Amino acid sequence: MVFTVLMGVAAALIALGCVAIGLNRLAPLALARWLREVLRRLAGLQAKTVDVNGQPFPYLVGGTGEPLVLVHGFTADKDTWGAVARHLTRQYTVIAPDLPGFGDATRDPHANYSLDVQVENLRDFLRTMGLARVHLGGNSMGGGVVALYAAKYPQEVASLWLIDAAATGEVTRSDLMKHYDATGEFPLLVQTQDQQLAKLAFVFGRRQYIPHSLAYAMAAEAKRDFDFHRQILKTIRDDIPIEARYSALQTPTLIVTGDQDRVVPPASVHTLAQVFVNSEVKVMAGLGHIPMVEAPKAVAKDYLAFRAGLAP
Repeated sequence: MVFTVLMGVAAALIALGCVAIGLNRLAPLALARWLREVLRRLAGLQAKTVDVNGQPFPYLVGGTGEPLVLVHGFTADKDTWGAVARHLTRQYTVIAPDLPGFGDATRDPHANYSLDVQVENLRDFLRTMGLARVHLGGNSMGGGVVALYAAKYPQEVASLWLIDAAATGEVTRSDLMKHYDATGEFPLLVQTQDQQLAKLAFVFGRRQYIPHSLAYAMAAEAKRDFDFHRQILKTIRDDIPIEARYSALQTPTLIVTGDQDRVVPPASVHTLAQVFVNSEVKVMAGLGHIPMVEAPKAVAKDYLAFRAGLAP
């Protein structure tokens, strides 16, 4: 009897696997939506939307405890945080919004998407959510946004978590930006699935397996937003580095970089540490531009240790 039941379960799993393989090629967008929903549930996150100044502001939320607001990078979205959020929602209420211009948020070709404007967009969102003082985290462009937020409104930020944050002069002077200035080419702006796979290889420090359906869906979204995000890149390219504007900021800060980051030079962490003087720096060996996706458990462990060391 037990053997029969086990055989039935095995057959069902094989059948599900075959269906998944088929959908991976025949209906990749549908499978990608399903996979994203599964990953959200595994992380304990739900998708919600709140009205901010008459515009919908999508976000993911889940967990219990103090609010931890996490902001995605350029061309990314709120689901960037799903893997690491899985290790954080037992301790904190994780909130991951889509900034205007990205993910499921609105796209206004006439709006300003500079980092300073995104700071105000994020602040309006937090006020609408009733959050007067929060712990903030951000990756890449999102790291630049939350770093500027803490600089402009220090009384509203309890702590910062900067993961490969694009905020300093090392970014504006990087070889990547020099190549962009000379050619107009930027590896995070893609239009085909092959380019999307090359983009993922560029941002990861280690080789990662990406299901065909997710790569296909990401490529379709990137192609849709190519011209729009290219205009945003032109805007944020001219943002002034944070060290030229602020110094000796006291917000408790965990500064993280992957030592294989090819988007934000790892050396930028030392500049950030000079701006946020009450800080701790973590350099993660073998990781690239998005450590919280590549090694979510290790990244979360470092953050939990950082938070444990803060005064109540």
